[in-house]
Amino acid sequence: MAGRLAKDDLAPRAAELVLAACRGDAALERALAGVPSREEPPRQRTDGPGQEIFVSEIRVRGFRGIGPQARLPLAPGPGLTVVTGRNGSGKSSFAEAAELALTGYNSRWTRARHDVWRQGWRNLHQRDTAVELELFQSARTDRTTIRRQWAPEDDLAQGEWTQDNKPFDDSRWHEALETYRPFLPYSELGTVLDAQPEDLYEAMHRLLGLEAITEAQQALAEHRKRLAEVVARPHDRRERVRAELLASQDERARRAAALLGSDSPDLDAVADLALGADVGTGTNLLHQIVDVTLPPDDEIERVRETLDLALGAVTVLATANAQDSLRCSEILRLAIQLQESGGSQTCPVCDLGRLDGMWLGKARERAEHLARAAAELHEAADHLDVAVAATRALCVPVPEVLTEVQDVLDTTTALQAWQAWEACVSIDDPVRLRQELFDRYADLVQAVDQLKAVAREQIDRRDLVWRPMAIALFEWHSQAQQALADAEVLADVTEAENWIRKTAATLRSERIAPFAKESQRIWQRLRQQSNVDLGAVRLGGTRNVELDVSVDGVSNSALAVMSQGELHSLGLALFLPRALVDESPFRFVMIDDPVQAMDPTKVDGLAQVLADVGLTRQVVVFTHDERLVEALRRLRLPATVWEVCRGEDSVVQVRMSDDPVGRCLSDARAMRVDEDLPEALRAELVASCCRTALEAAAHARFRRERLSRGVPHAEVERLLECALTTRQKLALAVLDDLAEPAKLLPHLEEVVGSWAVDLLLACRVGGESEDLDVLIRDTELLAGWLQR
Repeated sequence: MAGRLAKDDLAPRAAELVLAACRGDAALERALAGVPSREEPPRQRTDGPGQEIFVSEIRVRGFRGIGPQARLPLAPGPGLTVVTGRNGSGKSSFAEAAELALTGYNSRWTRARHDVWRQGWRNLHQRDTAVELELFQSARTDRTTIRRQWAPEDDLAQGEWTQDNKPFDDSRWHEALETYRPFLPYSELGTVLDAQPEDLYEAMHRLLGLEAITEAQQALAEHRKRLAEVVARPHDRRERVRAELLASQDERARRAAALLGSDSPDLDAVADLALGADVGTGTNLLHQIVDVTLPPDDEIERVRETLDLALGAVTVLATANAQDSLRCSEILRLAIQLQESGGSQTCPVCDLGRLDGMWLGKARERAEHLARAAAELHEAADHLDVAVAATRALCVPVPEVLTEVQDVLDTTTALQAWQAWEACVSIDDPVRLRQELFDRYADLVQAVDQLKAVAREQIDRRDLVWRPMAIALFEWHSQAQQALADAEVLADVTEAENWIRKTAATLRSERIAPFAKESQRIWQRLRQQSNVDLGAVRLGGTRNVELDVSVDGVSNSALAVMSQGELHSLGLALFLPRALVDESPFRFVMIDDPVQAMDPTKVDGLAQVLADVGLTRQVVVFTHDERLVEALRRLRLPATVWEVCRGEDSVVQVRMSDDPVGRCLSDARAMRVDEDLPEALRAELVASCCRTALEAAAHARFRRERLSRGVPHAEVERLLECALTTRQKLALAVLDDLAEPAKLLPHLEEVVGSWAVDLLLACRVGGESEDLDVLIRDTELLAGWLQR
């Protein structure tokens, strides 16, 4: 990713987000928060199940159609194994048991619409249930056994799940099984295209190793959606909030509505309104009324006390003789100066007394006494002046708000009380000042308190209406601020997401090309005479798989033009490349009933494809259709064939299968020596097996001859279906003509011998017990002649 980023012209911030998203959610969160990036440790991968895993045996007991334990041995290495058996024989029970043992579930039951599929998981004749899968790894000498077993009272979800007698750790296997799932049941073959589109998409996408990029793209998409919602939220909500504000008479609401009406609202002004910093004209004046302050009571009391003390001191000292004492003190001062300068002399005032030394001593003593009295009076007067000044200082001017708020509130009483109190400044008489100021102050306090109470009542009434609008406004402001901060981040995240989406699409196209090419190659082998062509296989941007399907060169939908058999073939073409990648730990694939609904030409192609896959993988195919085995033998393709047979009480036997002729002859010999069969029934059953052996040999010869001449498969099968009797079938094989059964016996007598004619008669009517050995021997000889 870093290399591709270096080649593209991507904003540095967006490139950083791409790399952070690839490292994980925590790194992306830090990058979005602006935290410097740091090296992330590599993601820890859980230990996988191992490498080059083959299946060596499947053991089943009490599960589905199998009662007592049955074993299906498999060669643990590359090669093709076909497990055959009629419907109900128990062959599919082996396939379902293997899938259940390894994955913990069965896709057939998961997709089933009816509970009957899940309810019938336990065999009716064997309540003790267990399924075992024995695995072999080429790098190890020992083998691994995965077992699921249930007590009779257990549900399917219960039971014990172990690996080599230890609890099974499905987390070790989960990722590999999800990515390289080696099981393909019949229920999935025909629904590959009509299932949920994302199912096939996920199955193929996991192979490409792009999980980290896909997760990074999803993480960026989630953040982009979240940021887009945050950025768009204020715009979507603004008109609703503004409509509510316009419907209100509150001046703050009108102011807020005006702000929101702007293309770029002033967020700071909006915040002031929402938080009350800008409360509007009328409401602000009311708040100013509430905030009006008067001198505190303790200060009033202190000033009152100081003034009272000053007035009291002056009252005590300012007696009637106080002025005379002051004048007398002045005369004595001048007389003392006269005596001190002129010596003893007659008093210039009374002209009787003498200003001598004795007088001077008495005069000085009296002068000092009078001077002290004068000083005390002056000091008391100064204190009174200071107290009066402090008292007048209390009378602050009338606040302007008492005048400004008159349109909102009646302030007449408070205004008059304040003006009267302020007028006390002009009172000169301290005693009158003392009387007037404090009385007027009491009136003022009462008037202001009443005014404040009315103001608070109006504020509360207005706030009751404004508060919800303020909350809505604040929430919008918070969203707008966050949107403003996230808008730039959104642009970077969007750029990063767009880049990684295009890059992921390019990488998907590059990495799916080899798988698509292999699917096309397999389809070419399977399509045979089909006129449906498979082109490119792409992973679409809408989490679906896009298939370029054309009919005779004209593009069309696969579902619209393909038969069920063709859909099965396409399902195989899409499944096998996924199961065969080198990264897969599984070296085996199990396919259940791929032949069903295929026409004969596609069966030949299927046989060739499976044989090719068997060169490098262990391929196990379960089918009840003999055509696949017949095609493998006719095309001389190597394969091991097991036949599953189910008897009474769900007893299932697995045996190595010969060709159909050999198998029928083996059955005939077994019945020949079965002493439990009545003689007449034994003869009839042996003759039936011999007829079937001859018919199988005839079918093989007719198919070989006609197909080698280029006759279409469909025409060959149609003719075989028209041959109803043994003689008609032999006539097709020997005379190449269904209409000439009468010529068959003369031809056989001439070419083979009369014993061949006797054999056909005996096969039709049966024979005596002692003749059964001859019947089986001659059947083997004639079948051998037919097969040459």
